[in-house]
Parts: sequence; C-alpha cells; structure tokens
Amino acid sequence: MSAFEQGEVRADVIQEMRARANENADVTDLVEYLLETLGTSGEQALLPALVYFRAAFCLSLREVLPLREWLGGRDRSEIDSILIPGDAADQGAVAVKTTSRSVNLR
Repeated sequence: MSAFEQGEVRADVIQEMRARANENADVTDLVEYLLETLGTSGEQALLPALVYFRAAFCLSLREVLPLREWLGGRDRSEIDSILIPGDAADQGAVAVKTTSRSVNLR
C-alpha cells in the first residue's frame, strides 16, 4: 500500500516539492521524487501526482492534466504545457504556472 492510499496528503512532501522547484528541479524530477516518496508507480501514480502538484503549486486540474499523458507514455511534450517562459532575467528558465505565483524550473 502506498502512503497516498492512506488518504493523507503529506505536508512534508508538499514542502519538499516546493523547495526542489525553487532549486530548479524539473517537473520530471519532481514527479520521480513524489512517486518514490509515496511508494507508488504505474497506474496508481496518476491520482497522487495530480493531487500533490495541485496542492504544492496551486494549480487547477486543467493545468496538471498533462501529467496524465506524461505518466502514461513519458512524452515530454505533454508536460511542457505545464510550463511557461520565466522572466527575461532568467534567460530561458521556465516556471510552473500558478494562480498566485510562479515557481522557477529549468
């Protein structure tokens, strides 16, 4: 049984995802961290990934749904829609879209 199946969203995991994003972790790195931490994979990975990304980065369901395609086939082009260009000062950085702020990712 994964940690997610117990029905709890762990605050420490949310905080770590945010910290890693602030340290320029890629979306794929965040997903891998999350799944490893929760002990889930395969078909059971989708719901926890959606829930945790929404909670960690204040994303809507529509904004995180591209994770569904990436988890199913590892197609990078699908998760790129989660990303937006960062500030010009970041020179090519991207940020996770949020309603209140952006978290820079490479």
